[in-house]
Amino acid sequence: MSKPLIRQRFRFFRSTHIRSKILISNLLLISLMAVSIGSLAIYATRYYTEVQTKDLTLQLVHQASDKIEYRAKAFVGTSVELLMHEELRRMIVSGSDEAGANMARNRMRINALLSEFAHNHPYLNAVLVRSADGDLFWWSVADGAVVQMTEPDAVKLAAEAVSTLAKNSPNLMWTSSPRGGDEMMFARDYIDVEAVNRSYGTFVFLLDSGYFWDLDRQQSLILQENMAILSEAGAFITGGTSVQLREAAERSSRLRESGLAFADSRVSELGGESYLVTQERRVDGGWTVVCLIPASLLFGKIRILQLVIAVVALGAILLSALVAVYLSDSTTRGIKLLERTMRRVEDGDFGIRIQPLGSDEAGILAVRFNAMLERIEELITTVYKVRLEKQQAEFSVLLAQINPHFLYNTLGTIRWYARMKQQPELERMLASLIGLLKSSVRRTGEARKLEEELADIRSYIELQKIGYGDAFDVRYEVGEDLLPCGVLYLTLQPLVENAILHGIEMSKGGGVITIGGRADGDDIVLTVADNGIGITPEKLASLLDGPESRGGYPGLHSIGVRGVHERIRLYYGEPYGLSFRSEPGQGTEAIVRMPRIIATEGAMTVAASDDRGR
Repeated sequence: MSKPLIRQRFRFFRSTHIRSKILISNLLLISLMAVSIGSLAIYATRYYTEVQTKDLTLQLVHQASDKIEYRAKAFVGTSVELLMHEELRRMIVSGSDEAGANMARNRMRINALLSEFAHNHPYLNAVLVRSADGDLFWWSVADGAVVQMTEPDAVKLAAEAVSTLAKNSPNLMWTSSPRGGDEMMFARDYIDVEAVNRSYGTFVFLLDSGYFWDLDRQQSLILQENMAILSEAGAFITGGTSVQLREAAERSSRLRESGLAFADSRVSELGGESYLVTQERRVDGGWTVVCLIPASLLFGKIRILQLVIAVVALGAILLSALVAVYLSDSTTRGIKLLERTMRRVEDGDFGIRIQPLGSDEAGILAVRFNAMLERIEELITTVYKVRLEKQQAEFSVLLAQINPHFLYNTLGTIRWYARMKQQPELERMLASLIGLLKSSVRRTGEARKLEEELADIRSYIELQKIGYGDAFDVRYEVGEDLLPCGVLYLTLQPLVENAILHGIEMSKGGGVITIGGRADGDDIVLTVADNGIGITPEKLASLLDGPESRGGYPGLHSIGVRGVHERIRLYYGEPYGLSFRSEPGQGTEAIVRMPRIIATEGAMTVAASDDRGR
């Protein structure tokens, strides 16, 4: 798989939903575990079946070897009967000395003795006796199922046996029958049992292979068709005729060369197919028994078990997949509910709440989300109220500002008329009023320089002095360095108005109003103090928190000190605003605190807009 494709799959996995990720992860883990367990079970089943089968086959082959060796020894012992038969030995020894009728009688008697011996051993097909002088006597079973032996066949068979027997010690030999078929041959020297060094000739026995195999008919795995018996020299004696069996018998020669007893069982490839090859060599008789069992026969039933394991594993995967789907859905249900709720919140529904589905992490997240919504809703309500109050304050300022152009022009005409009529006092009053109106008409923002605010205050006081005369005096104690600082419109005018109306007027003359200003760190502090009647503590406590106070002379309108306090806080925050100090009979001092901002061209509008967004 190429790297770009791997990156693409990885990006796709990262972009999937959490539920899909959990489901895919669970399915991968479940499938991996099921496949691993199933494969391990199949391997273990095959492995232990193979091990058990090897052990069982070794035991069966060992039993068969014991029985074959026992039968071979038993037949060797049976052949001793002929060695000890006195009449047979006498006729064999004297056979070459007899002539004519005696020779014929001897041959007939020998055949009768061999026939009598063979009838006691039903597996015998033929018995041959060759004397030391070369005389040959034989008996052959008269059965159509067995090939009848002719004299040339007997001579050839005896010669081969004598030649092969001379190479074996102790002059005993088991081998396959030269006549072929399902037959084997046993040959031995005709010795004198009392003097083993004396030989009278050679015995040759042809036996049906059933002599060895009939004992194992009840064993389903150990049959003649899948077994072979090899002589000490490795010659094939009897057994199955399959090519694979003969090949396995040839392979066992490497183990036979050691001359030691061995037992071996392994799975080998023979002729393109798998077989369990089991072989055992016996030291006593030199026998080697080879057993060949097809793997398909051994593992045929195992395949059914493997199929059952595979089906169970597949069923477990399907069942686990259903459980994984349920678990992933239940795990992400709270998250999906939270996501849907957040979409509704995005649409502006802040009153919606999530019902927690449990006490897990998703449930805790839902509780926290509900708390966050409540806080957001509270903040929105607070912001809405603040904006509403701000709009109301601005509206109050607009109401307090008398700035229609037609009134400004009309007053200009009246001023011109007063000058024509030579009425300087009236002209001065109109000039001051026109100055106030002009300042209002030219207003382009919420803030201006302190210098401009004080100019309007002077015009306002000049108007008030015309009415009050020398009832009060005004002092200015503002440093030159504060004049460029910015202040909100109509910050000082309501305070001066309040000092005149509620302080000086009530005192009935002799009043002094002091307008001061000083720097306090990054702030400026403006004060409007009077020596009037003062304010009682009860009224002072409710001055900023109570209903907005309004009053003034007819024709003038003030927004009240509370409006000044709220506007300052709206623009600059709670650390700033208006406060009072007053004692009854001693006068009152209004104190304004605002941030110190040097007014440049455009700076006041920007500062005011920044503060307004707080």
